[in-house]
Amino acid sequence: MLFRKAETREAEAIRALYQAVIGTPFCTWDESYPGETEIAGDLSAGTLYVLEEDHQVIGAISIVPENELDHFNCWALKENAREFARVVIKSDQQHKGLSVYLVEGVIRELQRQGVAAIHIAVAKENIPAQKLYRKTGFDFCGEADMYGHSYFLCERTIEICSVKENDDHTR
Repeated sequence: MLFRKAETREAEAIRALYQAVIGTPFCTWDESYPGETEIAGDLSAGTLYVLEEDHQVIGAISIVPENELDHFNCWALKENAREFARVVIKSDQQHKGLSVYLVEGVIRELQRQGVAAIHIAVAKENIPAQKLYRKTGFDFCGEADMYGHSYFLCERTIEICSVKENDDHTR
C-alpha cells in the first residue's frame, strides 16, 4: 500500500473513482462534482494524492489549493490552516480502514509543510465520513449550509515536525 502524489496519467482512474460512488448512500456528490475541472486543478497545483495497491489507484484525496472555509468564525486556528476534500476509496475496498490511511497521509503531508491546523466540511448526512474525522482527531466546531447541503465544520490542530521532503508512506 502506497500513499503518494497523483500523476497526470492517473486522472481518468481518479475520475472513475469519483463517478463510482455518486448515488451511493451518504454521498452528496453529483455528475458534475467532483469532475475533470477539480482533478485538473488539483493535479496542476500538486495537491492530489492517491492510495495505490498493486499498481492500481484505489483511493484519492485532495488538499484544497485555496481555502474555501476561512470565512467561518468557528476555527480555533485561522492562521496557517489548510483544507482537504474529495476523499474517495474504491467501492470494493471500502470498510477496510483505508480512508483513515488516506487522511493520516494528508495530515503527515501538511505537517511536513508546517501547517498548524486542518479544516474540513463534512455533510451531515455522511455518517461514515463523520466517524472517520472523529477517529482521526478532528473536533466538530461549527455548522454551515452551502452547496445545497448542511455541513459540520471540523478542525484538527497538528504539531509541526521536520520530515524528509520526499518521504512516501507505505503500509
